Amino acid sequence: MVSKVNSLDQNKKIPIVFSLYYDIVMGGVEELHPFDSKKYGKVFGYISESLGIDEKQTFSPESATEDDLLMVHSKDYLVSLRNSENIAKIAEFEMLASIPNDILQEKLIKSVKYATGGTILGCKLALKYGWAMNLSGGYHHAKANEGGGFCFFADIPIGVFRTFEKNPDLSVLIVDLDAHQGNGYASIFKDDPRVSIFDVYNQDIYPHDEAAKRYIRFHYPVSSGIGDDEYTTLIASSIPEALKSAKPGLIIYIAGADIFEDDTLGGMCISANGIQKRDEIVFSNAVAYGIPVLMVSGGGYAKETATITGTSIVHILKNVVGSL
Repeated sequence: MVSKVNSLDQNKKIPIVFSLYYDIVMGGVEELHPFDSKKYGKVFGYISESLGIDEKQTFSPESATEDDLLMVHSKDYLVSLRNSENIAKIAEFEMLASIPNDILQEKLIKSVKYATGGTILGCKLALKYGWAMNLSGGYHHAKANEGGGFCFFADIPIGVFRTFEKNPDLSVLIVDLDAHQGNGYASIFKDDPRVSIFDVYNQDIYPHDEAAKRYIRFHYPVSSGIGDDEYTTLIASSIPEALKSAKPGLIIYIAGADIFEDDTLGGMCISANGIQKRDEIVFSNAVAYGIPVLMVSGGGYAKETATITGTSIVHILKNVVGSL
């Protein structure tokens, strides 16, 4: 059941997962990429200032281990990340190819390993508290043997498979509301009846993965330029039906902010208020149906991403899962 929190004292832990290792800082090189690699700390700072909480009241993840990664990824793929050119290709950032690999391991891959550990921990916390938020994660393009779209590790499948170790019969619904099709986890879960996928994405943009589309149970491709009213109406009408049909014991929600109207890659026209409404719809339905929910951050390629995400999270915490 999703538990409501009516008050928060300074000793109370809340199921928000964050690590200082989430931010990717490489001497300013990261500023040349459209992705705000320091958004995670900005989001946490916004939440902390708005709600008067500090890092001690949240949960800090461990880095994903090689055993964690090997639950999904092949050994050959993990070895391939020791090549800077391969990392640059996955990040879609050619400049990284000239950076020594040990630096990329420390400044980039380490961050994604902690984000993956955050999703593993977030699954546990969602089942314990009824809800949780990993301020990173949602790397939905990573497949077993390849990465892409800035996604190196399949954090959601890894978190789910770790969760299945203690809950083998758990039914999981992935609600993917990032602007891009979630093709990585779809290819990984294709033969697992315990996992259902609900995906609303811009069909006009990357990745155009026709094979992965076959595994989307609740499939809602939309077109570039879709606005608030059409988008939120679609979600509000479709989510309850998906929950009734799939009957999940856990929702994993990819809350990508790249649907924002000024995002450089998403191609959609959703306002900041529309994003907040979208997030509220998902969490309100989770509360109404008593289903634990884990939110992961997904993509976002606008300078406003951190503020939009932080504002929406604060709204959810105050008005949906309880007042803080």
